[in-house]
Amino acid sequence: MKKYRKALKYIWLSLLATVLLLYIFRPNYFTSEFLANALDGNEQLISIVYVAFVLLRSLFFIPSTLPLLIGIALFPDRLDFLLIANMIGIMGGSILLYYAANFFTPDDFFSSKQIKGLQKVKEKINRYGFSIVLVWSFIPIVPTDLICYVSGATKMNLAKFLVSLFIGELLLVSLYIFTGKELIDLFF
Repeated sequence: MKKYRKALKYIWLSLLATVLLLYIFRPNYFTSEFLANALDGNEQLISIVYVAFVLLRSLFFIPSTLPLLIGIALFPDRLDFLLIANMIGIMGGSILLYYAANFFTPDDFFSSKQIKGLQKVKEKINRYGFSIVLVWSFIPIVPTDLICYVSGATKMNLAKFLVSLFIGELLLVSLYIFTGKELIDLFF
C-alpha cells in the first residue's frame, strides 16, 4: 500500500507541476476568452470529459471543489448540469471510498497514532454518524473523501451515510455553484 500512496503522491505532484508550468508559460490558457474559444463547437465532448473527470477525481483524492470550480468556468450557463454532474461524481466517488475500506486496513491510510483514535471515531460514528457526516460534508475545509473512508471502515449504515452525505454536499455544491457564478460575473 505504501507504493500506492507514493505513486499517487507523484501523480498528484506531476499534475500540479504541469498545471503550474502551463500557467507560467501559457497564461493565455487560463483566460475566459481561451476557454470560450475552446468550448466553441466542442461542448458535448468537453461535457463528457468533465463528467469523467468528476467521476474519477476521488481515485486520486482530488478535492471535489477543484472540478466544480473548473466546471463553473467551463459551463457558466449550465448550472443545472454542473449540480447534477458534480453530485453524481461526489456520490459515486464516495461509495467507491466507502467500499474501499473493506479492501484496505487502517494501517494503509493512517499512522499508528491515528489508528489508536480510530476506535473512538468508530464509537462516535456508530452513535452520531448521520450528524457527523452531514456536518463534515458541508464544511469546505475538511476532506470529504476521508469521512467516506472512515464511514466504510467503521461500518456505518450505508443508507444513513449516503443520505447525510447527499444533503451536506448538495448544500455545499449549490452554494459553490451559485456563489461562484456570481463571483465570475462580478470579476469577469
